[in-house]
Amino acid sequence: MPLDDMTPEAPLPPLPPEEELSALAKTFYDKVYAHPWIGRFFRHVDQARQEVKLVRFLLLSWGDASFGSYQGQYLREEHANLYITDELFDLRQALFAETLREHGHGGALVGAFLAFNERWRSFVVKRSVQECEPTYPGEEIVVVPRPA
Repeated sequence: MPLDDMTPEAPLPPLPPEEELSALAKTFYDKVYAHPWIGRFFRHVDQARQEVKLVRFLLLSWGDASFGSYQGQYLREEHANLYITDELFDLRQALFAETLREHGHGGALVGAFLAFNERWRSFVVKRSVQECEPTYPGEEIVVVPRPA
């Protein structure tokens, strides 16, 4: 994705307060960890740590176009060994939208979050397992087949 495309066309609405972001992250990751497919990527990952990372990512990146290339590279490295398909990314988007609605947020904020998340798709989605790379020697490539 060209870095120029990282800038949203319209300004993003303000983020909810940090306490609300933490509650959103908790609900979101409760859904993710419980999901029979996407949850398997997180079997050995501390949920509380993931929640903190998501809140930090949102606070640093939301509405800061100059931060886009840095955050995109960070996400690429963080997900380098994970075989994440478009279908998995779409599932994540759906779980995130569901979470926002459960917390009482409506169309404008849901749309803004989905558009914000969409900016990062090309940094994490891979077309094949061959695009996955370990980030350190001996790191496993993680492939989680879709459950039947």
